[in-house]
Amino acid sequence: MNIRRVKQGARITWYNGIYMILFGIFYAVFAKFNMKQNFNAISELWGFFAKFNPEITFLFYLFNVLIGLFLISTGITIMHLSDFIIKRKDKMTWVVLFISGLIAWSGLTVISWLFRNTVLIALSLTGWFIFIFGMLLPINYYLEKSYREY
Repeated sequence: MNIRRVKQGARITWYNGIYMILFGIFYAVFAKFNMKQNFNAISELWGFFAKFNPEITFLFYLFNVLIGLFLISTGITIMHLSDFIIKRKDKMTWVVLFISGLIAWSGLTVISWLFRNTVLIALSLTGWFIFIFGMLLPINYYLEKSYREY
C-alpha cells in the first residue's frame, strides 16, 4: 500500500514537472502579455513605458525569458527526480525533490502575488497545489522508513 502511494506521488510530481516546463514556455513566449499584466497592476501603461524606454523594456523581456528557462530546467529536474523515486523509492531523493519544488513553487507564487498578476497567480497556485499533493501522498512511507545510524 505504501509503495503504491510512493509511486502515485512520484507520478503526480512527474506530471508537475511537465506542467512547470509548459509554464516556463508560457513565461518565455508570452513575455509581452506578462509585462502588460504586471504594469496594469501598478497602474502604468506598458506601451508608454516601452515607447520611451526601449532599452529597459528589452531587459524586462530578457528577464521573462530567463524566468521561463529557469522554469523549464527546474521542471526537467523535477521530472528526473520523480523518475528516480519511481525506480528506487529513495528517501534522500524525495527530500531533494521536496526542497527544490518547495522553493521553486513558493517563489513563483510570491513573485506573482507581488506583481498582482492574476493569470500568473492562478497558474503558480495550480502548480503549487499539484506539487504539494504529490509530495504529501507518500509522506507516511518516508517517515516510517528506518535507516541505519552511522
